[in-house]
Amino acid sequence: METRTHHELSFTEGMEMLLQAEKDDRSDKRFERLQKSAHFRYQASIQELHMETSRGLDKSLVANLATGDYIAKGEAVLVSGSTGTGKSFFASALGHHACSQR
Repeated sequence: METRTHHELSFTEGMEMLLQAEKDDRSDKRFERLQKSAHFRYQASIQELHMETSRGLDKSLVANLATGDYIAKGEAVLVSGSTGTGKSFFASALGHHACSQR
């Protein structure tokens, strides 16, 4: 009631604002819970990946994985490569992205 009065909102507008805030809060808490339980090695994101051809990353494959379709299909993702090529960072970035999508 106080927020509605302060912002001069109708009952419907105030309720929409309240429901949107609740939805956002639940989404944020779910992301934090998923991220914490995953125990990612790195705080990484898809945007931070260096896509040089020398690293052997296929841009279209990464873009496809970023959609998260493999999760809905129940498919596994296998990341392989030599020591120090960024496999753990890539897996962490993919995992963080998946947490934010679901």
